[in-house]
Amino acid sequence: MIVHGFVVVYFLMRILIDVHCHLGQYANSDMSADGDRLCALFRQGGITHATPFSIEACYGGVDLGNRYTLEEVKKHDMLSAMVVAHPHHRASSARWIAEARSNPKIVGVKLHPAMGNYDVLSPDVFRLMDDAVGPSGLPVISHTGNDSPNVPIGRFLELAARFPSIRFIAAHLGIGVLGPGDTAINAWRNRPCSNVWFDMGTLRAFCTGAVETLLEVAGTDRILFGTDAPLYLPAPFSRLLEALSISEQDREKIAYRNALAVIPALAGRPGVAVN
Repeated sequence: MIVHGFVVVYFLMRILIDVHCHLGQYANSDMSADGDRLCALFRQGGITHATPFSIEACYGGVDLGNRYTLEEVKKHDMLSAMVVAHPHHRASSARWIAEARSNPKIVGVKLHPAMGNYDVLSPDVFRLMDDAVGPSGLPVISHTGNDSPNVPIGRFLELAARFPSIRFIAAHLGIGVLGPGDTAINAWRNRPCSNVWFDMGTLRAFCTGAVETLLEVAGTDRILFGTDAPLYLPAPFSRLLEALSISEQDREKIAYRNALAVIPALAGRPGVAVN
């Protein structure tokens, strides 16, 4: 079967939530997407709901990027939105976070210290957490990576420990593509945080044992499905989840149950019909 030029492959998971994906223009047209293209990619990979954010807003275009994201997710039932916050655009960030009170499409906040060029432990980030994110009750997903000196996993866990009432998602398994593969494992052993989860949106997830080892250390409730689409094609991540050497119960947790613990507003939305 072909849909919008994509081959449709049927996957086993009845519910599959992608917590890490982008809307907007990135390095080239293939790695960019509007709502139509992103949803077509998700259907190809059997993904039933997703929470995209603006790639442009990560660099600082908070108003333009978040406005575009909300326009696009409004057109698609299978999409909900993460609004991007930037500590150097505090007033704009606070307005977008506050809009969640009247716009149910907004389900979380995105930080990207690497693209946004700020330190995850800066006083400006603390102020943003205190004044806007914390009172909103929204979860936060943030870029993390070995090659990002302003947001390595150890410093991210320090942020989470400082704000225990906020739920945090460490993107890219906490490590990204480069550097040691056990950085997140060691950081978690030093500072386990009950308010932190990891998404698997990184090529490193395809390294044999990468996801399973983090599961063993952090626990089966701590990993979320994510693809970093459209930077990566999402279908291989869906197949990866099916191929992992884990129990069906743990597979279901990664597919959607853990995501609902972090982002409870997704429960009952299209593609998230939980029995």
